[in-house]
Amino acid sequence: MALTASPECHLTILKVIPVPAKGEVPAGRLLSTEAVDGQLGAGAELDQFRAWLGPEPANGGRRQPEVAVAFGIPGIEIGRLADLRGVGLIVLGRRPRTPDHRLMLGETADAVVRRSDHPVLFVPPEVERIGRMVVALDGTERAIRVLERAHALARGLNAKLQAVTVEPANGDERGPAGPMPRGRSVRLGDAIGRLPKSQGEVRLEIRVGNPIDEVLTLCSETKPDLLVIGYRRGGPPKVIGPTDIARNLLYAAPCAVYTVPL
Repeated sequence: MALTASPECHLTILKVIPVPAKGEVPAGRLLSTEAVDGQLGAGAELDQFRAWLGPEPANGGRRQPEVAVAFGIPGIEIGRLADLRGVGLIVLGRRPRTPDHRLMLGETADAVVRRSDHPVLFVPPEVERIGRMVVALDGTERAIRVLERAHALARGLNAKLQAVTVEPANGDERGPAGPMPRGRSVRLGDAIGRLPKSQGEVRLEIRVGNPIDEVLTLCSETKPDLLVIGYRRGGPPKVIGPTDIARNLLYAAPCAVYTVPL
């Protein structure tokens, strides 16, 4: 993927090693090819990880990726380094769907997205290029920010973007603060109309019914490479309620998923 094509973009490749049972290594220790608190962290674990990654490719004079090894719980240490580096995006893998594992998110990925203030991109192993994207939007003001982030990502990836919103079947939708304001489709249409046209037209599809079912059905029908959703931090680990729209979509979507923190 072309996420690192920009000269200003810098990549960090991280491996997290559980703290040994004997406790010789404190949790939070970081070994890196770049300075941490003014010092470079060297160690056998970092050397072994760099050897496993193989030779760093020539990059035309651009800054080489940082390679790092952290010690501790992966779901914590990934977020810790993301905060330390002030990253714009965390990229994690999604495990393949199997008969025994229909939900495509593991413990580490679940912990990272629940704890992180950063956007997270979850990529299945078979995805090599993102050419088509769907952004799921609700009736809140936050949806505009999700739309803008999705459009910026589509522009960076040179991908086509489609938007979808799902109206309640009974016409009586309620959110955390009470009834949703009416006219969401009009507001979203206006917001889409204000987007730059350089990336092509963004079409808004309006569906009626259960938001989880309708968005997953759209993904099954149109087969996008990436689904973009807004996501709130917090919640218990790996507990998915039937009304938790974002979490259900993140776990069950049959494609890569990009979460925009709300």
